[in-house]
Amino acid sequence: MAVAEPKLRVLTPEQVNAFQANGHVTVEDLLTPDEVARLAERADFIAAGKATHIPEESVQLERIFREGEREVVDQVLSVRKLYNLAVYDDQLWTQHAASPKIVDVIADLLGTDDIKLYGDQLFMKPPAIGAEQPWHQDSASWRDILPMDLVTAWTAIDDATVENGCLNFAPGTHRWGMLTRPRLTPLLDDLGSAPWPVVPAPLSSGSVSFHHSLVLHQSNANTSGKRRRGYACHYMRAASYKDESVTDAPKMPTFKQVRGRSFAGRV
Repeated sequence: MAVAEPKLRVLTPEQVNAFQANGHVTVEDLLTPDEVARLAERADFIAAGKATHIPEESVQLERIFREGEREVVDQVLSVRKLYNLAVYDDQLWTQHAASPKIVDVIADLLGTDDIKLYGDQLFMKPPAIGAEQPWHQDSASWRDILPMDLVTAWTAIDDATVENGCLNFAPGTHRWGMLTRPRLTPLLDDLGSAPWPVVPAPLSSGSVSFHHSLVLHQSNANTSGKRRRGYACHYMRAASYKDESVTDAPKMPTFKQVRGRSFAGRV
Protein backbone atom coordinates (compact mmCIF):
# COMPACT_ATOMS: atom_id res chain seq x y z
CA MET A 1 0.00 0.00 0.00
CA ALA A 2 1.36 3.39 -0.97
CA VAL A 3 2.09 5.76 1.89
CA ALA A 4 0.21 9.05 1.58
CA GLU A 5 2.33 12.17 1.36
CA PRO A 6 1.89 14.43 4.42
CA LYS A 7 -0.44 17.34 3.77
CA LEU A 8 1.41 20.64 3.73
CA ARG A 9 -0.03 23.57 5.63
CA VAL A 10 1.63 26.58 3.98
CA LEU A 11 4.79 25.56 2.14
CA THR A 12 4.97 24.22 -1.39
CA PRO A 13 6.56 20.82 -2.11
CA GLU A 14 9.37 22.73 -3.84
CA GLN A 15 10.13 24.68 -0.66
CA VAL A 16 10.19 21.51 1.44
CA ASN A 17 12.44 19.82 -1.11
CA ALA A 18 14.79 22.83 -1.06
CA PHE A 19 15.01 22.63 2.72
CA GLN A 20 15.73 18.91 2.63
CA ALA A 21 18.42 19.36 -0.02
CA ASN A 22 20.10 22.51 1.29
CA GLY A 23 19.30 22.57 5.00
CA HIS A 24 17.65 25.98 4.80
CA VAL A 25 14.84 27.82 3.06
CA THR A 26 13.62 31.43 3.21
CA VAL A 27 10.01 32.59 3.37
CA GLU A 28 9.83 36.21 2.30
CA ASP A 29 7.69 38.82 4.08
CA LEU A 30 6.17 36.35 6.53
CA LEU A 31 5.60 39.09 9.12
CA THR A 32 3.77 42.36 8.55
CA PRO A 33 5.49 45.69 9.24
CA ASP A 34 3.33 46.08 12.38
CA GLU A 35 4.39 42.66 13.66
CA VAL A 36 8.04 43.50 13.04
CA ALA A 37 7.65 46.85 14.82
CA ARG A 38 6.22 45.15 17.92
CA LEU A 39 9.05 42.61 17.89
CA ALA A 40 11.67 45.35 17.52
CA GLU A 41 10.16 47.35 20.37
CA ARG A 42 10.12 44.30 22.64
CA ALA A 43 13.72 43.45 21.76
CA ASP A 44 14.96 46.90 22.76
CA PHE A 45 12.79 46.93 25.89
CA ILE A 46 14.36 43.69 27.11
CA ALA A 47 17.88 44.69 26.03
CA ALA A 48 17.52 47.93 27.99
CA GLY A 49 16.99 45.91 31.18
CA LYS A 50 13.41 47.10 31.63
CA ALA A 51 11.87 43.61 31.59
CA THR A 52 12.38 42.57 35.21
CA HIS A 53 10.83 39.15 34.57
CA ILE A 54 13.72 38.20 32.27
CA PRO A 55 16.66 36.60 34.16
CA GLU A 56 19.92 38.55 34.13
CA GLU A 57 21.72 35.54 32.68
CA SER A 58 19.55 35.81 29.55
CA VAL A 59 21.41 39.00 28.55
CA GLN A 60 24.89 38.82 27.02
CA LEU A 61 26.90 41.92 26.12
CA GLU A 62 29.33 42.18 23.22
CA ARG A 63 32.79 40.88 24.15
CA ILE A 64 34.43 44.33 24.26
CA PHE A 65 32.00 45.30 27.03
CA ARG A 66 32.13 41.96 28.85
CA GLU A 67 35.91 42.16 29.05
CA GLY A 68 36.00 45.84 29.98
CA GLU A 69 37.69 47.07 26.80
CA ARG A 70 34.94 49.66 26.40
CA GLU A 71 32.54 51.27 28.84
CA VAL A 72 28.82 50.73 28.34
CA VAL A 73 27.20 54.01 27.34
CA ASP A 74 24.08 52.75 25.58
CA GLN A 75 22.85 49.49 27.12
CA VAL A 76 20.75 48.49 24.11
CA LEU A 77 23.59 48.99 21.64
CA SER A 78 25.98 47.07 23.90
CA VAL A 79 24.00 43.80 23.91
CA ARG A 80 25.18 40.91 21.74
CA LYS A 81 22.25 38.59 22.32
CA LEU A 82 19.27 37.79 24.53
CA TYR A 83 18.22 34.19 25.03
CA ASN A 84 15.60 31.94 26.63
CA LEU A 85 13.08 34.77 26.46
CA ALA A 86 9.77 33.37 25.21
CA VAL A 87 9.31 30.99 28.15
CA TYR A 88 9.26 34.06 30.43
CA ASP A 89 7.70 36.72 28.19
CA ASP A 90 4.04 36.31 27.21
CA GLN A 91 4.30 38.84 24.38
CA LEU A 92 7.16 37.08 22.62
CA TRP A 93 5.45 33.73 23.19
CA THR A 94 1.98 34.56 21.91
CA GLN A 95 2.90 37.03 19.18
CA HIS A 96 5.90 35.19 17.78
CA ALA A 97 7.19 31.86 19.12
CA ALA A 98 3.71 30.26 19.11
CA SER A 99 2.37 32.29 16.18
CA PRO A 100 0.65 30.10 13.55
CA LYS A 101 2.52 32.06 10.86
CA ILE A 102 5.80 30.65 12.14
CA VAL A 103 4.64 27.31 13.53
CA ASP A 104 2.75 26.26 10.38
CA VAL A 105 6.04 26.42 8.47
CA ILE A 106 7.82 24.49 11.23
CA ALA A 107 5.09 21.83 11.12
CA ASP A 108 5.57 21.44 7.37
CA LEU A 109 9.33 21.04 7.79
CA LEU A 110 9.17 18.67 10.78
CA GLY A 111 6.21 16.74 9.38
CA THR A 112 4.18 16.96 12.58
CA ASP A 113 1.96 19.23 14.65
CA ASP A 114 3.43 17.86 17.89
CA ILE A 115 6.00 20.56 18.52
CA LYS A 116 7.91 22.00 21.46
CA LEU A 117 10.18 25.04 21.70
CA TYR A 118 13.78 24.13 22.47
CA GLY A 119 14.79 27.74 23.10
CA ASP A 120 15.24 31.13 21.49
CA GLN A 121 17.96 33.71 20.89
CA LEU A 122 17.56 37.35 19.94
CA PHE A 123 20.71 38.54 18.21
CA MET A 124 21.16 42.30 18.50
CA LYS A 125 24.34 42.70 16.35
CA PRO A 126 24.88 46.44 16.94
CA PRO A 127 26.42 48.63 14.23
CA ALA A 128 30.19 48.76 13.86
CA ILE A 129 30.93 46.52 16.88
CA GLY A 130 28.67 43.49 16.32
CA ALA A 131 31.04 40.52 16.36
CA GLU A 132 31.24 37.65 13.90
CA GLN A 133 29.88 34.19 14.71
CA PRO A 134 32.16 31.38 13.46
CA TRP A 135 30.99 28.37 11.47
CA HIS A 136 28.96 25.99 13.60
CA GLN A 137 26.12 23.50 13.77
CA ASP A 138 23.39 24.22 16.32
CA SER A 139 23.06 20.54 17.27
CA ALA A 140 26.77 20.42 18.11
CA SER A 141 25.71 22.43 21.18
CA TRP A 142 22.28 20.82 21.60
CA ARG A 143 23.76 17.32 21.44
CA ASP A 144 21.52 16.00 24.21
CA ILE A 145 18.43 16.30 21.95
CA LEU A 146 17.78 13.36 19.62
CA PRO A 147 17.16 13.04 16.77
CA MET A 148 19.37 15.95 15.74
CA ASP A 149 16.61 17.26 13.50
CA LEU A 150 15.52 20.59 14.99
CA VAL A 151 14.50 23.62 12.93
CA THR A 152 15.28 27.28 13.63
CA ALA A 153 13.08 30.13 12.46
CA TRP A 154 15.40 33.16 12.12
CA THR A 155 13.30 36.31 11.73
CA ALA A 156 14.87 39.50 10.38
CA ILE A 157 13.83 42.47 12.51
CA ASP A 158 16.10 44.79 10.55
CA ASP A 159 17.18 44.17 6.97
CA ALA A 160 19.99 41.62 7.21
CA THR A 161 22.61 42.38 4.56
CA VAL A 162 26.10 41.22 3.68
CA GLU A 163 27.44 44.48 5.15
CA ASN A 164 25.74 44.16 8.54
CA GLY A 165 26.37 40.44 8.98
CA CYS A 166 23.58 38.32 7.50
CA LEU A 167 23.70 34.56 7.89
CA ASN A 168 25.85 32.53 5.50
CA PHE A 169 25.10 28.86 4.88
CA ALA A 170 27.02 25.89 3.49
CA PRO A 171 24.12 24.12 1.74
CA GLY A 172 23.90 20.37 2.15
CA THR A 173 26.24 20.15 5.15
CA HIS A 174 23.38 19.00 7.38
CA ARG A 175 24.06 15.61 5.79
CA TRP A 176 27.55 15.51 7.36
CA GLY A 177 26.17 14.52 10.75
CA MET A 178 27.16 16.19 14.02
CA LEU A 179 30.82 17.15 14.12
CA THR A 180 32.77 18.11 17.22
CA ARG A 181 35.02 21.14 16.80
CA PRO A 182 38.24 19.07 16.31
CA ARG A 183 36.52 17.09 13.53
CA LEU A 184 34.92 20.14 11.94
CA THR A 185 38.00 22.38 11.84
CA PRO A 186 39.91 20.56 9.05
CA LEU A 187 36.75 20.48 6.91
CA LEU A 188 36.25 24.25 7.02
CA ASP A 189 38.89 24.73 4.31
CA ASP A 190 36.56 22.87 1.93
CA LEU A 191 33.80 25.46 2.34
CA GLY A 192 33.46 27.95 -0.48
CA SER A 193 34.45 25.51 -3.23
CA ALA A 194 32.65 22.73 -5.06
CA PRO A 195 30.75 20.81 -3.92
CA TRP A 196 30.30 22.90 -0.74
CA PRO A 197 29.70 26.53 -1.75
CA VAL A 198 29.03 29.27 0.78
CA VAL A 199 25.74 31.06 0.18
CA PRO A 200 24.84 34.37 1.86
CA ALA A 201 21.22 34.63 2.98
CA PRO A 202 20.29 38.31 3.14
CA LEU A 203 16.80 38.93 4.50
CA SER A 204 14.46 41.85 4.25
CA SER A 205 12.79 42.95 7.47
CA GLY A 206 9.89 40.58 8.21
CA SER A 207 11.29 37.68 6.20
CA VAL A 208 12.22 34.43 7.94
CA SER A 209 15.00 31.94 7.25
CA PHE A 210 14.35 28.37 8.39
CA HIS A 211 17.40 26.17 8.89
CA HIS A 212 18.22 22.64 10.03
CA SER A 213 20.11 22.20 13.27
CA LEU A 214 23.01 20.43 11.53
CA VAL A 215 23.57 22.77 8.58
CA LEU A 216 26.79 24.75 8.90
CA HIS A 217 26.22 28.49 9.14
CA GLN A 218 27.97 31.63 10.36
CA SER A 219 27.72 35.41 10.26
CA ASN A 220 30.37 38.05 9.71
CA ALA A 221 30.95 41.11 11.84
CA ASN A 222 28.66 44.10 11.42
CA THR A 223 30.91 46.60 9.68
CA SER A 224 28.05 48.90 8.73
CA GLY A 225 26.33 51.75 10.53
CA LYS A 226 23.06 49.83 10.65
CA ARG A 227 21.68 47.40 13.23
CA ARG A 228 21.04 43.73 12.43
CA ARG A 229 18.56 42.36 14.92
CA GLY A 230 17.28 38.84 14.34
CA TYR A 231 15.06 36.64 16.50
CA ALA A 232 15.79 32.91 16.28
CA CYS A 233 13.29 30.42 17.72
CA HIS A 234 14.38 26.77 17.81
CA TYR A 235 11.75 24.04 17.48
CA MET A 236 11.78 20.26 17.90
CA ARG A 237 9.32 17.41 17.70
CA ALA A 238 7.55 16.82 21.01
CA ALA A 239 8.54 13.15 20.60
CA SER A 240 12.25 14.05 20.71
CA TYR A 241 14.40 12.37 23.35
CA LYS A 242 16.67 14.12 25.83
CA ASP A 243 19.82 12.14 26.59
CA GLU A 244 20.41 12.83 30.28
CA SER A 245 23.88 11.27 30.07
CA VAL A 246 25.06 14.32 28.12
CA THR A 247 26.20 16.74 30.80
CA ASP A 248 27.90 19.48 28.76
CA ALA A 249 24.91 20.66 26.73
CA PRO A 250 23.20 23.98 27.57
CA LYS A 251 21.04 23.95 30.69
CA MET A 252 17.63 24.98 29.39
CA PRO A 253 14.36 26.02 31.05
CA THR A 254 11.52 23.50 30.92
CA PHE A 255 10.60 22.94 27.28
CA LYS A 256 7.27 24.55 26.45
CA GLN A 257 4.58 22.94 24.29
CA VAL A 258 3.95 24.95 21.13
CA ARG A 259 1.31 22.79 19.47
CA GLY A 260 -0.17 19.30 19.55
CA ARG A 261 0.61 16.43 21.91
CA SER A 262 3.31 15.78 24.49
CA PHE A 263 4.69 12.31 25.19
CA ALA A 264 5.65 10.62 28.45
CA GLY A 265 9.39 10.11 28.81
CA ARG A 266 10.23 12.54 26.00
CA VAL A 267 11.15 16.21 25.94
